[in-house]
Amino acid sequence: MRSPVTLHGNLCRLELMRPDHIDGLLSAATADRSTFDFTYVPRDHDAVVRYVALASSDFAAGVAVPFTTIAIDPLTGEERIVGTSRLRELEYWRAGVWPPRHGHVNADGRPDAAEIGSTWLHPSAQRTGINTEAKLMMLTYAFETWDVHRVSLKTDVRNTRSRAAISALGAQFEGIKRAHFPAADGGVRDSALFSIVRAEWPAAKANLEARLLRYLDRATTAALEPALEPAAAVTTVEPHLVEPLPLDTAIETAPVAPVVQAPAIPAA
Repeated sequence: MRSPVTLHGNLCRLELMRPDHIDGLLSAATADRSTFDFTYVPRDHDAVVRYVALASSDFAAGVAVPFTTIAIDPLTGEERIVGTSRLRELEYWRAGVWPPRHGHVNADGRPDAAEIGSTWLHPSAQRTGINTEAKLMMLTYAFETWDVHRVSLKTDVRNTRSRAAISALGAQFEGIKRAHFPAADGGVRDSALFSIVRAEWPAAKANLEARLLRYLDRATTAALEPALEPAAAVTTVEPHLVEPLPLDTAIETAPVAPVVQAPAIPAA
């Protein structure tokens, strides 16, 4: 479990967070903070350095797998860092210690429960399918590689957009935990709690795969549509006003532009 993990998708790749991601994370975190009201996102270079160092420490301790989210243009292959997410709060129920606690890991290294959190994306990457694909990859890894019993998610109770996005994953709302966690604005927040358990995973996976396919179809169609030029004005001429051409007059026609075939899109 402590070996580096990379999850590959069509719209994004999740790489284990590491120091050479710092500049990209700084750019993603500081270019536009308009959607970060309820989420902790580092504000400057020093904060990003600490953020990455703590994430690496959590990974080494076996309590989290922190990912850097790298967006991939499905046509050009261009890549850029757009945010983070992580599998965290890893619980090990088979470590021979009761109650289970941090620092005691199962012999096979696989946790029994996990949480997805610390998710943030640059606004330009939101509502593009990147979050859907990232969640699908992390949930698949948790349920199908680790074989966990549940994956939890939580958010500030005031963050209605995040709550709707979590519900759309197929997660079940479990309730409100009051005065639960430091809020991004410096106060103390109530948290809305959600989860997906193992028995619910097949249906949730099918839903996420269908949603991702729609995003991929839209992205591909938009990229392949040619720019449409404005249509020329059509002038109607009365037939009796048209002077017939002499039979020996040459008629010139505009050259026909060659038809260019759109490049094939590689299969996912």
